Amino acid sequence: MRLRLMMSVATVTMLLAACSVREARIALPANLTASTERLELTGMGGGTRGDFNLAGAYGTFTRSAERIGIFDPLLVRHQGGGAFQIEPGSGNAGLAGRCSYREGQVNVGPVAITPDRLVYYCEFARDGAPIDAELIIEDPKNAFGTVHGRSERQGTIFYEGQQIEIRSIHRDEGGGLPSPTALGYLLVDESGEIGAIDMNGLNKTIFAPLLGEKREAVLAAALALSIFWDPAEVQPDE
Repeated sequence: MRLRLMMSVATVTMLLAACSVREARIALPANLTASTERLELTGMGGGTRGDFNLAGAYGTFTRSAERIGIFDPLLVRHQGGGAFQIEPGSGNAGLAGRCSYREGQVNVGPVAITPDRLVYYCEFARDGAPIDAELIIEDPKNAFGTVHGRSERQGTIFYEGQQIEIRSIHRDEGGGLPSPTALGYLLVDESGEIGAIDMNGLNKTIFAPLLGEKREAVLAAALALSIFWDPAEVQPDE
């Protein structure tokens, strides 16, 4: 079944105000913007496949999202995934990733229950060879509803001995009410905030560590999250 992407309130506002000075950006800690490099990720819009550019390095991507109804709308299963591959550059060494997700939902009148909560899983390779790395994103809510009215996401990337926590960001720098879906993600390790990805807009912005092993780990996580069509943001065509 074909799916269409639901735009966040902030994205709709941006499109309606196309002549404004700049897009809204996600709210980030001040120390993070000062200690990272801002990298623009372009070309990874709303399509199921295509080419992208990350700060001068070119890559390709695919992604999918599917809604399977069993006694629809009573029982619904969301599943999908994607893949990316990027040439060496911008602190990566020819990275590739392959991802998949699943989520089960039960609809009883106006109430939606998710006994099989979202799990998004990715594996990675470098120069064509698998590496000791994986990303896992989960839905932290209980089976009976969203957390604080938001579809929050949290997880971890384990990357060649490193462990970096990931959590969704739901506010932009202008303040106001939080978005019900993720506008971006913050990456944190034992030293504090080390990176982020701003997904609020037609293109994406990655805030990556300046040097070292953490830079490639953040780039891998950011690319994996960029190809993710979250079930909270897609719905079937009528």
